[in-house]
Amino acid sequence: MNAAQIGYVFDEAATMLRRHKAANAVSIVIMGLSLLILVVFLLITLNMQAVIDRAGDEMRMYVFLEDGAGEPAARDIQMRLLGLAGVEEVVYVPREEALVSFREALGKDSDILDALESNPLPDAFRVKLKPDYIRSERLEAMSQEIGRWKGVEETRYGERWLERGEALVKGFYFADLFVGLIILLSVIFVIANTVRLTVISRQRSIEVARLVGATNAYIRIPFLVEGAVQGAVAAGLAVGLAAIVHALARRHLPGLLFLGGEAIAAFVFVCMVLGAVVSLGAMRRLLRL
Repeated sequence: MNAAQIGYVFDEAATMLRRHKAANAVSIVIMGLSLLILVVFLLITLNMQAVIDRAGDEMRMYVFLEDGAGEPAARDIQMRLLGLAGVEEVVYVPREEALVSFREALGKDSDILDALESNPLPDAFRVKLKPDYIRSERLEAMSQEIGRWKGVEETRYGERWLERGEALVKGFYFADLFVGLIILLSVIFVIANTVRLTVISRQRSIEVARLVGATNAYIRIPFLVEGAVQGAVAAGLAVGLAAIVHALARRHLPGLLFLGGEAIAAFVFVCMVLGAVVSLGAMRRLLRL
C-alpha cells in the first residue's frame, strides 16, 4: 500500500467509527465490563503474590549455639553461614536480646518469666535466606548440614509451617490458573461475539462495497482498525473502572497494589490485537459468503 491508500483506509475507519457511535459505544461498554472482570482478577492475583512474597521475605532460620561455645567458635560459625549458598544475611542474637524479645512477645503474660532463676535461652544466629532458597527440601538439607557443625546445638526454620505454606501456595497457584483460564476464555467469548455482531450489522455496507469493485483488503482493513480501536478503548475503560475500585478498596485495605504502567500498556496492546483478530475472523466469514 502507498501513502494515499493507507490514508484512505484510516479515513474510512474513522468515518465508520463516527457514523456508528451508538453501536460502537454499546460494544465498548460490553467489552469494557467483561475486561473489568479480568483486570480485577489480575489485581487479586497480584496482591496475593505480594502477600506470598512478603511472607517468604520474613522467613528466617535460627541456628542455636551450644552453651559455652565461646566467641571464636561463634565467629567461625557465622563465617561458615555467610559462605553457604542462598544465605543473604546472618545476625547474631545473644541470649539476653532473645529473652527481651520473648518477654515482649508474651505481652501481659510476661510475668511468668520472673520466676526464672537464669536465662534458659541460648545464643543464636538469625539467618535470612534468598527467596529462591526458601524451599522445604533446600532448607532441610541446609539444616542437616549446619546441625553437624561443632558448636551448633540445633537449627529451626518452622518446618511444619513451611510445608503447610508451600501446600497452600501450590493450591492457590492451581486454583488461580484454573479460574484465570475460565475468566480469560469467557472474556474472549464475549468480545468475539460483540465484535462479530458489530461486523455482521454492516453486512449490507460490505455487499455494496463489493458491488462497486472494492477489494477484500480495502473492505477488511477499516474493520480491523475499528476492532483494534474498540479493544483499546474498552481496555482503557476497564483499567479506569478498576482504578476506581482499587481506590475505594484502599480505604479499608491500605497497601493494595495496582498494575504498573508497563503492565497496563501491555494489557491495552493485547486487547487491541484481540479486537483486530476477532474482526478479521468475522470479516473472513462474511467475505466468503
